[in-house]
Amino acid sequence: MLYLPCPFCGQRDESEFVNGGPVKPARPDDNISDTEWIDWLTVSVNPIGYVEEKWWHAKGCGKWFTVNRHTVTHNVVKADEKIT
Repeated sequence: MLYLPCPFCGQRDESEFVNGGPVKPARPDDNISDTEWIDWLTVSVNPIGYVEEKWWHAKGCGKWFTVNRHTVTHNVVKADEKIT
């Protein structure tokens, strides 16, 4: 079972949350090609290692927050904690 550290409610079971996916990089400038724009819209990051993800506490406080989750071990740390 995955447990997530809601910054408002504390540590909770993953069944209370909805995953909003990885945090996307900043929106690109207007001076990009159509191919680059389509890639930014559709291609998601899927590395081995820590990924910053958005989570919604749907069955709790209803707030959105971000965490860093390791894609292999599922180790979760708060977004503002240092990853080692």
